[in-house]
Amino acid sequence: MNAVAARSPSRIATLVSLAALAVAAVSIAWSLPIDDFWLAIASGRAILSGADAAHAIALSWMPTIPGALNPQWGAQVMFAAVDNLGWALAVNAALIAIGLGLTLVRMARRGGPAAVAIASFLGLAVLSVHLLARPQSFSIALFPMALVLLERFRDRWWLPFSLGVLVAGWANLHGAFVVGQLAAAATLADVAWLAWRRRDPAARRTLLICALALVAAGVAPLMNPAGGALLGYAYGQGVSDVVRAISVEWQPAWPWEPIGTLFWGLVVLLVVGRILRRGGAGLGELLLGLTLGILAATGVRFIPWFVIAMAPLLAADVEALLEHAPLVRRAVGDVPSVLLGASGARLLAVLAVACVVLQPIRPALHASLSRLTPDEPVAAAERLQALVPGSRTPLLNEQVWGGYLSWSLGDRIQTAMDGRIEIRSRDTWQRYFDLIGGTGDAAEGLAAAGVRWALLLPGRTALTARLEASGWKETYQDEHAIVLHRP
Repeated sequence: MNAVAARSPSRIATLVSLAALAVAAVSIAWSLPIDDFWLAIASGRAILSGADAAHAIALSWMPTIPGALNPQWGAQVMFAAVDNLGWALAVNAALIAIGLGLTLVRMARRGGPAAVAIASFLGLAVLSVHLLARPQSFSIALFPMALVLLERFRDRWWLPFSLGVLVAGWANLHGAFVVGQLAAAATLADVAWLAWRRRDPAARRTLLICALALVAAGVAPLMNPAGGALLGYAYGQGVSDVVRAISVEWQPAWPWEPIGTLFWGLVVLLVVGRILRRGGAGLGELLLGLTLGILAATGVRFIPWFVIAMAPLLAADVEALLEHAPLVRRAVGDVPSVLLGASGARLLAVLAVACVVLQPIRPALHASLSRLTPDEPVAAAERLQALVPGSRTPLLNEQVWGGYLSWSLGDRIQTAMDGRIEIRSRDTWQRYFDLIGGTGDAAEGLAAAGVRWALLLPGRTALTARLEASGWKETYQDEHAIVLHRP
């Protein structure tokens, strides 16, 4: 094969590189705030005003389970502390940029530029839909940090301390710290296997360091306001029948649904790579991939962790393909020189900074450009701001709007429900679904709870008819929402 031709930039490599950059830039710059983001800011405001950080913040009038935890308190405070929507978005964008940047660094150690470009595009095709504005972004940044520590510094005595500090902070920011613990366990298994195979006394030192790192990762989450209860929450949330029944992201990644199709396509590529390369990976990497793959198959929420963990292996698979298929290698060529070396690093850094700097400007842009509230009842919330008297007025609302309403209306209202599924019992959820569906005497139930305002989807015709028959009046309606009031 002509080495010069193989390394020369080609249309394919250039297009793939630019496509990967474009997907990454859009994911960072225009990450869509979902209800978790608005809820996090509202909760953070309450904590900064004196609310108990360890337990569920009282933003709603429907009852919560006694002692329900608030595991994301640190992320909530950090989003709220900047006291500005644009800067909160900037924090989120910076976290995503850090996570993608570290993953790119990990990939670059396993494949050449063309392989990394192709693997990045494939991985981002799956990952991009999960890169939203929400507390999960802290885990998007921290999980690759943990993997870098475990992959590159497993023989350093300071690893247990560093990983312990990272996981301790992580546990106060987001519940996905458990995947960091899984990564530590997989690393220990890998080191133990290598030590047994090589019979090398020097390997015992690395084995001890990794064992201490796993202990540190296991104990570190206890350093949070909820103590040991956080571990029970983190490991038990995914098996809760209530959570899995209501939350789509805790449900299986079915292959026939778009988000599941992308995930299973990536799984097939990685399985084919293992067959053709006869493994081609360490035991720890295989164990972590298998564990996260099973979790992702049974719960959409775990897909990002699978993609981030397996991205370097995907790059190695693509590199092996290019090495053993000269015709493919020649057709792919290589990426433009501007994306390589120091110039490439500078370009990526400038692009990441530009995406972050854009965030304070986003709220001032037209709604079609800012992409901040495409699914939120903005006009109806503004109408309620003018109509609702007093403070902490109970309101019946669509669950998916709960966080946004708590953020936009503050202490003026109390929502019925928001995205915190695990903090309420099955009976409470059933009561809410009966109310919102117009089952039984909804008007009587709302009157007993002292609720005189409702913000609903226009399609809630059964509930609307029952309420209007009981004297409720429509005070506002647009294509997104309807506001009802009981005089």
